[in-house]
Amino acid sequence: MMIVSQLREDQKLAFIKAFAKLAARDGKIDDDEREFIKGMALTYGVPAARIDEIWEQGDDAELLAELKEIKNRKAALMLIKEMCILANADEDLSDNEVLFIGQVGEAMGVEMSKIQEISNWVLERLIWLEKGRLIFEEV
Repeated sequence: MMIVSQLREDQKLAFIKAFAKLAARDGKIDDDEREFIKGMALTYGVPAARIDEIWEQGDDAELLAELKEIKNRKAALMLIKEMCILANADEDLSDNEVLFIGQVGEAMGVEMSKIQEISNWVLERLIWLEKGRLIFEEV
């Protein structure tokens, strides 16, 4: 969180717009997703007056151009990680989501091998958490 808070306001907004764009990949954004993304925006320091901009879904090229302005490598890697987590949250990772995550990473200068490494780590973490839930009989 500290890394994102160091970004400029426009970069923070682009960071959050990427989540909204990813959440919309399945054709809809439900109320839970909206609240989660809004909460993230406020947590990361996006001013409340700019929250509505998150939902203005322009074309991908426009957002990718905004994301190119994020030069902080740690922030870029964090965005990829968080997008991988969000994309896997519904246990239905689509090709469209994978493609978009790749485009976002590429826009910020993250190598495809690094994106794949992050994606694999997220999947391993989710599997590990599910195993723990089963082992400790948390149904």
